[in-house]
Amino acid sequence: MIKLLNAGFTRLRKNKIFWLLSIFSIGFALVLINGQYGNMKTYGETVEIGTLIGSYPMLIGIVIAIFISLFLGAEYSDGAIRNKISIGHKRKNIYLSNLIISSIVSLFFYAIFLLTTIAIGIPLFGVGTIPISVILNKIIVLVLVIIAYSSIFTFVAMICSNKTVIAITTILLAFGMIFFVTYCYNILTTPEYIQVATLVDGETQYKEEYNPKYPSPEKRKVYETLLDIIPAGQTVQIQERNSNLEILLGYSLGIIVVFTSSGLMLFKKKELK
Repeated sequence: MIKLLNAGFTRLRKNKIFWLLSIFSIGFALVLINGQYGNMKTYGETVEIGTLIGSYPMLIGIVIAIFISLFLGAEYSDGAIRNKISIGHKRKNIYLSNLIISSIVSLFFYAIFLLTTIAIGIPLFGVGTIPISVILNKIIVLVLVIIAYSSIFTFVAMICSNKTVIAITTILLAFGMIFFVTYCYNILTTPEYIQVATLVDGETQYKEEYNPKYPSPEKRKVYETLLDIIPAGQTVQIQERNSNLEILLGYSLGIIVVFTSSGLMLFKKKELK
């Protein structure tokens, strides 16, 4: 395992996509801070550091998908997987080493965003009103959410053998989660009552009516559960002040266990061409 990790990190230092995504993570933090600073100066808005730190994880799913698909996809295209097995490395160790490297790199992308945001954001905006303990709890949950993302995309990368298929599948999956979560969130924020315009004696009058698109309690529960389970949905909820971090923590751990155990089982039986 140690040799596999050393080889992976050595290859990482020469990987262009790793450095490009690292620069992107810092750049995103700078753009975000600049935009918020402009709003504060122009409109007098209060900027919360506790909210800013949760702004990247929604997008980081795409960043992780790009990195894992290209970095691990090359393992098959270069014949590295077959070579590792031929010299005696166990499939379990190969899978876990790739998962560990992917998770550490994914956390690194978020860490440099976080450090940039804190280093520049606190002098500009202050600590904010969100308690430090709440911010730290959110960061802990975000760490597990990012590892959950890595577990899902590593599963795809290690089960598929074609680099192109891996890239298309993981990136589409990352975007698909964002679009689906946005759809669920829009349904949950649908107002229960809407203003309906009617014409009475030539005058337009408005009355409040029940919104037929308002989700029933059963549907609401389903959509809320989906937001709790899907990593992209978890990142949306973490940004909210009253999010239930314990539930999100449990679902993230569940995703990591399910995808890692399933990946190990399937990769063990996979035929390598």
